[in-house]
Amino acid sequence: MKNTSIAMLIFAMMTTACTPKETTLTLLETTDTHGAYKECANDVAVIKAMKNKLGDHLILLDNGDNMQGTPYQYCSNHDMEHPNLVSAFLNFFPYDVVGVGNHDVEAGRAVFDKVFSEVNMPVVCANVIDEATGQPYWQPYTVLERDGFKIAVLGLLTPYVVTWVPERLRQGLRFEKAEDAAAYWVKAIRQKERPDLMVGLFHSGWEPQEQNLPEDAPLGRENSTKWIAENVPGFDLIFFGHDHRARAEKVLNVNGDTVYVLNSGTRGANLAEAEVKLVRNQRPLIKIGLIPTIEQEDDPDFAALLQPYLDRAEAYQNQEVALLPLTISPNDVYQGSCLWVDEIHRCQFDLAAANGVPADISLAAPLMRRYDLEQGMLTVTDFFTWYPFENSLAVMEMTGRDVKAHLEYAYEIRNTIYNFDCAAGINYVIDSNKPYGERVTITSRTDGTPFDPDKTYRVVLNSYRSMGGGNHFVNGCGWAQDEIASHRLWNSEEDLRTLFIEWAKSKGTLDSVPLNNWSVK
Repeated sequence: MKNTSIAMLIFAMMTTACTPKETTLTLLETTDTHGAYKECANDVAVIKAMKNKLGDHLILLDNGDNMQGTPYQYCSNHDMEHPNLVSAFLNFFPYDVVGVGNHDVEAGRAVFDKVFSEVNMPVVCANVIDEATGQPYWQPYTVLERDGFKIAVLGLLTPYVVTWVPERLRQGLRFEKAEDAAAYWVKAIRQKERPDLMVGLFHSGWEPQEQNLPEDAPLGRENSTKWIAENVPGFDLIFFGHDHRARAEKVLNVNGDTVYVLNSGTRGANLAEAEVKLVRNQRPLIKIGLIPTIEQEDDPDFAALLQPYLDRAEAYQNQEVALLPLTISPNDVYQGSCLWVDEIHRCQFDLAAANGVPADISLAAPLMRRYDLEQGMLTVTDFFTWYPFENSLAVMEMTGRDVKAHLEYAYEIRNTIYNFDCAAGINYVIDSNKPYGERVTITSRTDGTPFDPDKTYRVVLNSYRSMGGGNHFVNGCGWAQDEIASHRLWNSEEDLRTLFIEWAKSKGTLDSVPLNNWSVK
């Protein structure tokens, strides 16, 4: 017995002696690729070079929003025979930990369940709850070990998913406040795991547009990263995404400790990098920065992985749809009625009528501002530029007063172009020199009948807006979030972009004259 005790003591001393007292790790984040893996190929060369150099001292994290955004990703989502492109990409290196984005949920449970079952690494998200079990649907966190040091990674997703994604695509899941989940889990992880490095992997932007959000707001903050970093002690390092804005900085939390926060941006333009020196019984020493990747050479191995997905999607994305008589730009919306949005209006009116819910008014916004559509024959790929999201179509009831309030708010937040809704079916003028609340003057319906602020109208719009996305109803119209659903009359089962493509095909040639029903002065 005595000899056994001595042997155990010797073994413990030898183990302690062999365990490094310090180590240096590099953590890299990608986020919000939106399926644009041709563009993200620039990242691959950088990541592979760092993997070859650092080995398992490189920890690779992805922060979600991968399952939406390109024709070839869309095709992969609808291909149940082959591994999804997202899982193929994540397994290529492989990544060490993966988070969940709102556009991953938007792909629907059949898709995201398949993708996450195919990946060879932990998927973490603590605040999405399986209603059948009452437990997190994915792992809330994971612990990685390097050189005897423990690195805990906690995942969170903005709960505003419920205001953008129809329930049929997220059935059986409950989305809880990120702030509450962060406070609960970071304390639990610190107590149970005693990690040497506590990392957040948040698909939630930097800070909310509404700075004075009440603490009892049922969903908390859409963009909660800054608030959590400052108000939830325990994090050393937080990687985040969702708002597409590259960032690398540090903040002080309520205990006076430094928290480092990074966001790589979107579509592979940067990698977010943290170099971390871990020393026994000391706080981590961290250096952070962004690595631009846009000038990197493509990797031939990744090109070979990607090519079959491009080949399978080629016939779909190159399919001719309709003739565009002239070049159109989303930026024209800032001057008034423009074809970029007016064709969406025309489509929405026709689809609502065809489904037995004819609308009086249409609301729509340009969903991106970076690209023009060139005159000529449009293909399916062009419609992913014109309408990049998998929203469905909805018809709601709104009073004339609500419509005016909605437009007032849309103009107030117009710098975010996908929130700058304009209307069809009414004639109106926006006076940019007047204060908020007095800018929009609606003169009549476009059929010549009077516009009545007290009348209830049928309004056709996309599902993102119909569920409260952009906060037009809550902040503009003054509705409670739980009131919004009661205004909704109808929702399409099929995504609006597919419906838009079919509608354009049936026309053959698109319009060359805008509706000219509103202007800015």
